[in-house]
Amino acid sequence: MTAELSLPTLVTPALATLATEEGMANLAATLTAALAHATHRSEARSESLCVNHQPVVTRSSHGSLMFFMPALSENAPPRRVAMFDRRGRMLLLCAWTPEGDLGRFKVRGLDGRFLGVFRDAASHLGWGRSDSVVLLAGERGFVIDHTLTIFASVEYENIEFLPPLDAPASLPVGGGSTVLNVLAALGQDQQKTVMRYRGPYPTERLFATLCESFRYSGEPGPSRERFTQSAEERAVQLSMAETTIDWRPSPHERFFPASDTCVQLRDGVEKMYDRGRTYYRPDLAVSAYALRTERLEEGQTRYTAGLTILGQSVEEHLVLDTTGEIIERRDVPPAPYLRGSTRLSDEWKAVLVRLIATESTPLLRSALWPVMDELTLVWGGVQGNLWAHAGTEIFLHAGIVAAFRAAVAKIRSAGEGLLLAARFTSELARFLGPLIRTLAQERLAALSPQAQQVSLLFSSTTAHGVSDNELRAFLSRLVLGEELPIPE
Repeated sequence: MTAELSLPTLVTPALATLATEEGMANLAATLTAALAHATHRSEARSESLCVNHQPVVTRSSHGSLMFFMPALSENAPPRRVAMFDRRGRMLLLCAWTPEGDLGRFKVRGLDGRFLGVFRDAASHLGWGRSDSVVLLAGERGFVIDHTLTIFASVEYENIEFLPPLDAPASLPVGGGSTVLNVLAALGQDQQKTVMRYRGPYPTERLFATLCESFRYSGEPGPSRERFTQSAEERAVQLSMAETTIDWRPSPHERFFPASDTCVQLRDGVEKMYDRGRTYYRPDLAVSAYALRTERLEEGQTRYTAGLTILGQSVEEHLVLDTTGEIIERRDVPPAPYLRGSTRLSDEWKAVLVRLIATESTPLLRSALWPVMDELTLVWGGVQGNLWAHAGTEIFLHAGIVAAFRAAVAKIRSAGEGLLLAARFTSELARFLGPLIRTLAQERLAALSPQAQQVSLLFSSTTAHGVSDNELRAFLSRLVLGEELPIPE
């Protein structure tokens, strides 16, 4: 910890903000009175002001300030009231009833807006009682702008499971992780060591989202496979079975170094949202928008946010220090000029379809090639993103070609070259996969019910696109510099 909690400089402004919230003035006064008699306690990663040996306010190693209801006894479970980032911006507000139940809460999303969760506000055909997620209007109170989606009702006072969410795509960017992180924080307060997902949607996307606020034991690959096992059947049947992965709460903290920038901290900076883009540290998620970690000679760490492929920088956008403060915003240089044909061949498209199909549901695979066949893929014509989609054209950043050719120049054997080309095409397929799958879903949805049934009959678990031999030959040509234009 950097310094002992200072009541005048840290706690008092936060309590003043809390007092302006609907129904919170008396609680703010109660907290103020309790803190006048609190004792200070320091731990490895936090420090607290305690009453009856229970924390009333805790400051984390990242500077977040957390308030708890004064406990009636030493054994009473803590009830989290509010959380502020180190600049004093409210991140979370929990409204507890006099009976000790959590009736509703609001939590600030990555884009700075508040999401509200209202208990027992709806019902779902598959799982019954549901809590609603809404977008709130403004900074104060719980005024609903509009309802977004629902999830299975949770017993917040004693969380036993992680609930299914009805329509994650209806949430703002990062909305799922925002709500799940509150459950992780409450579970940690309750000293939960094992929490399991119970619901019909154990997808890879959910697995990755849970990793932002929870930990699990075991290797990533096998654990992900166990979690997603029979996901399609469970979704069709709306099965509420439990997955066999044990999740231990490990919530992250958020900090807003600027009005349009949110940094997510746990073991250092793990994720950042900036002006509509979300950057991930590679050990948390594979993304075109990455946070590259650098160890400086002075023993400090800094993070560079930008576009990457093959672990190499294509563009650099921001530099953060070890605490998540913005050191520098960098100007994006012009993309390299490319000589030669910039249009990706049909073989390129077939390779991408095969790789995208391996990570797609069998129900979609029959629609992937018709979608890809209608598209034109072109190197160049985009900055700030690795790719852009306009009509029937997809433009790929010219810096991708330069990064691959730079990596090829460092290989020492033919085997290394094939592995590099395989990784290169796999990363491109992973980046483009969500778009192609969405277009395939739209294509299937536009078909008549009879045509959809025919399409399902032709779905399979086998790979689509090029054969194994054709794929190997393509990768070999790629290493030799073929199939790609030349950057200047």
